[in-house]
Amino acid sequence: MTTHPTRRRQLPPGRVDFSIMYLTHDAFLRDLERLRAATREGRTGDLAVRTGWETFKHQLHVHHVGEDEAIWPQLRERLERAEDVAVMDLMEAEHGAIDPMQDRIDAAFAVGGGELASAVEEFADALAAHMEHEEERALPLVETHLGPEGWARYSQYMLTSQGLPEAGAYLAWLLDGAPGAAREKTLGVLPEPVRTMFLDRFEPQYAAAGHWSATAV
Repeated sequence: MTTHPTRRRQLPPGRVDFSIMYLTHDAFLRDLERLRAATREGRTGDLAVRTGWETFKHQLHVHHVGEDEAIWPQLRERLERAEDVAVMDLMEAEHGAIDPMQDRIDAAFAVGGGELASAVEEFADALAAHMEHEEERALPLVETHLGPEGWARYSQYMLTSQGLPEAGAYLAWLLDGAPGAAREKTLGVLPEPVRTMFLDRFEPQYAAAGHWSATAV
């Protein structure tokens, strides 16, 4: 099993529980390392690697659409200081740069070699930097200006916009290799029927699909 990485964060406890956001970012970091490993080892033609990459792209798209629709516009409306508005501009610009980098990787899969390695490193560095900027600059603004109520509206948007099958697939991806405490906390907030469905249906479906390698899940 591939260990789920955890970024060390020096953030004091606040009014908003961002743990699901941090866990999502850690899952992206986990898959970036898997992509790097597959590139180094020449496995990018493997079905498991392509499946992992497509799942990664889908989850990143859903994640960024949720932010662009349900967090950043509402937050921007409440900001007055130019330096805070600049953070929103940065989030928008960094989101806009992601898709072209992914397209470069897709094109480079057919070429391989140095072009693919370069595309993967460019993308991995850019996404890691974006998530760090988001955690250090944007989320404190969310806590100050939107608070728990605003964060709850975002969480509700993500649930209602995805539906149960999509949410189940997200959770299976999210908890792939996650630390036991994080897994227990995440599953602990689910209603019993949903938790049972996740364990009996969604998680086995994710495992059966094969992601990155036979030993990754």
